[in-house]
Amino acid sequence: MVFGSSFQFGFNIGVLNPQVRFINASYYDTLSGRKGGGVSPQELTVLWSLTTALMIPGGLVGSLLGGWMADRFGRKHTLIFSHVFILLGVPLATGCVAARSPEILMISRILFGFNAGLGNCAAPMFVSEISPYSLRGALSTLPQLFLTIGILMSSIFGLPQLLGSSERWQFLFLLELVPALTAIVAIPFLHETPRFLLLIRDKRPQAQKSVEFYRRTKDVSAEMEEMDTEQRTAKKTDKATAFTWRQLFTTTNLRRPLLIVIMLQIMQQFSGINAVFFYSDGIFRSTGVPEEHVPYAIVGTNFVNVLMTVVTVPLIDRVGRRPLLLIPMLVMAVDLIVLTVCLRLQSSHSWLGIVAVVCILVYVIGFAVGLGPIPMMLAAELFRQGPRPKAMALAGIANWCGTFAIAIGFEPLKAAAGDFTFIIFSVLLFVFVVFTFLCVPETKNLTFEEIANKFCPGDDIEVEVVFEDGDGVCCDAAAAATTPPTTADHCPDQHYPEQRRQQEDGAVVTFDLGPHTLPMVERQRPEGDDETGDRTDKTTTHTKL
Repeated sequence: MVFGSSFQFGFNIGVLNPQVRFINASYYDTLSGRKGGGVSPQELTVLWSLTTALMIPGGLVGSLLGGWMADRFGRKHTLIFSHVFILLGVPLATGCVAARSPEILMISRILFGFNAGLGNCAAPMFVSEISPYSLRGALSTLPQLFLTIGILMSSIFGLPQLLGSSERWQFLFLLELVPALTAIVAIPFLHETPRFLLLIRDKRPQAQKSVEFYRRTKDVSAEMEEMDTEQRTAKKTDKATAFTWRQLFTTTNLRRPLLIVIMLQIMQQFSGINAVFFYSDGIFRSTGVPEEHVPYAIVGTNFVNVLMTVVTVPLIDRVGRRPLLLIPMLVMAVDLIVLTVCLRLQSSHSWLGIVAVVCILVYVIGFAVGLGPIPMMLAAELFRQGPRPKAMALAGIANWCGTFAIAIGFEPLKAAAGDFTFIIFSVLLFVFVVFTFLCVPETKNLTFEEIANKFCPGDDIEVEVVFEDGDGVCCDAAAAATTPPTTADHCPDQHYPEQRRQQEDGAVVTFDLGPHTLPMVERQRPEGDDETGDRTDKTTTHTKL
C-alpha cells in the first residue's frame, strides 16, 4: 500500500534534480528552435523552477480532496483512485522529449502532485487505523520509510550508467508504473480500515472482520470494545459522523491539536530539508565535490536517509515521539552552524569541504530520525475518528504550502544571504525545539481516546475490564475520565500491572490510582457466544474513572 503511494511521492521528489542539466539542454533545444534564436540562462532557470514547483499546486489540491474522499469513499478506494493520475502522467512525462514540449512535462508534474496529495493524506491514515496502538508508532513510520526509498531509487536509476543521460532521462518516469500497477492490483484484496467501517459507516460486522483480518485472530473483543467506546463518545456529543470543515475549526478542544499539527508541518519544511533535497546538486558542487562525483554523493545522502529511517522504526515506540523530535532538532541546528562555517572558510582550507559533506549527512540523519516520520504520524494520532480525515488534509495542505515556499524562495534567499542561508534555518530549528518542548504531547503507547483526552480531560470515556474464568485480566485501555487527565493513563493491565489487586474468587477488584482509588461494579455477562463466536463465561466490570 505504501509502496504505491509514499514510494511514488519520494520518487517524484528526487527524480528531476540529478537530471537538471539534461532537462535544461532539452528545454534549450526546443525553445531555441521555436524562437529561432538563443534562450537566456534566466529563462531556463525560470522554466526549471516552474517544472519543479508545479507538483506543489497538484499536491495542494490532492490534499484538500483527500480528506473528503477518505470519508466519502473510504481510505482504500481513495488510494486506488490516486494512481489514476500516475497512469495519466507517466505517458506525458516520457513523451515530452519526442513531442518537443516542455509544457507536457509540466502538466505531468501537476498530475504527479495530485497523486502525492491524495496518497500522502490517505496512506498514513490507513496505516494508523489498522495498527495496534502498541505498534502504531513503528508501523506509522512506513510511509516515510517508503518515501525515502523512492528518493533513493530515483537517484540510483538516475546515475549515468543507467538512465541518467541526455538520451534516456525521460524513461525514468516509466519506472513509476511498477508501484502504481502493483497497488491497483493488490489493494482491492485488503479490507477497509475497521475504524472507518464502524465509526463512519456504522458497519460493525464488517469492522470486526477487518480487525480479524489484520490481527490474524478471532479474539478481537478488546479492540472492538475500544472502538465501541469511541463511537458512544461521539454519539453523546453529536459527532458520530464525519466532521465538516466548520466543525473542525470551531470545536474548542481541537484548536490545540490543530495548532500542533500545522506547526509540525511547518517545522518539517522550514527545517531546510527540501532545500537540501531540491538543490543538493548545487550544494555538493559548492562544497568542492568534483562534478563527476556529485550523482554518487546524492545517492549516498539518500541511502543514509533510508538507513536512518529504518533505524527509527523500532525507536518510535520505545523512546517516544518527543525525544525523537527534540534531540535531533538540536543536533540539526548546531550542525547547520558548523556547515555555514565550512562554506565560509573552505576557500582557504580545502579540507573543510569534506567536513561540509559530513555536516550534510549528519543533518539528513537528524531529519530522518525525527522531523521526517513524526509530523504526519502525529497528525493521525492526535484526533478521534471524526475529525481525523479533515485534520490530515489540513496537515497536507500546510506541508505543501511550506514545500512551495521553500521551492520558490530558497534560490532568492541563497542569493541574498549567501553562505549564511543555513543560519536562518538553524535559528528556526531552535525556535521549533522550544515549541515542541512546551506544546507537543507524548503519544507513545496511548490509544486514540487517551490521546484525545489530553486535550479535553473533562470528556467521559469508559474503561472495561474483562475477567476470564478468574485467571486473566483483559484491560480495554481506550479510557479517559472526568477526573484529572493523568487518571486516564492508568490502565491496570497495560500500564500499571503492579497496581492491580484481585481477590481469589475474581469478584472484586480495586485499582490503586492514588487519590482516585475506585471500586469496580460487577456485571455478569450471560454464558454463551461472544462477539467472535466463541463460547465464553466472562465477568465484565464497568466504571467511569
